[in-house]
Amino acid sequence: MAAQRPSIATLRAEARLLASAGVLLLVIGFPLTLFLVARALWSDGASPLLPLAIGAPPIMLGYIACHFASARLARAKRLEAH
Repeated sequence: MAAQRPSIATLRAEARLLASAGVLLLVIGFPLTLFLVARALWSDGASPLLPLAIGAPPIMLGYIACHFASARLARAKRLEAH
């Protein structure tokens, strides 16, 4: 059974989707984390672990999605060169 190689257009479309999702998560994660850090620094603020617990997951998922998007684009570029 032969494995099918993804086409260049498919790889680019997947990269576009992953990059969009990654940027959306980063746009949500960074301001949320900054707000939670500022709130934790106030005198009657929240727990200092709250920015890590709530803000870190969207930032990490956004970073990972952007990483995989760039890997897909690199693979498409290699396929295009051949």
